[in-house]
Amino acid sequence: MLSKLLFAFIVAGAGVGYIYFQTTESKMADMQAQLQTQAGVITAFETRQEEQVRTIEALQGNLKKTTEALQTQSARNAEIEGEMNRYLGIFARHNLSKLAAAKPSLIETRVNKGTKDVFRTIEQDTADIDAIDD
Repeated sequence: MLSKLLFAFIVAGAGVGYIYFQTTESKMADMQAQLQTQAGVITAFETRQEEQVRTIEALQGNLKKTTEALQTQSARNAEIEGEMNRYLGIFARHNLSKLAAAKPSLIETRVNKGTKDVFRTIEQDTADIDAIDD
């Protein structure tokens, strides 16, 4: 009778062990699937992070170029303002109407030269701005 009882315990233990083994295998398979899913998510996040880093670097490069162009334009603007003040000072010191009436050819040649210089400057500034856009 003791041998039957021992045999029943062994069979019951084997049954419980088999059920435990099957449950553990099922849980391990589920965990393995979750692990693969999480690995895919991590890969996607890493790819997105690399893309964001590249975008930030590109934006910083554009900001640097824009800042340099703005500084160049500000310096050029200061030069132009100085030149404008110099010309306005010349006009303030002279009575151009009286001079034009007395010597029209003298005024005409200077105005033509000044106009030519202004147009050349405008063309140069336009070329500089187009070069910055490229």
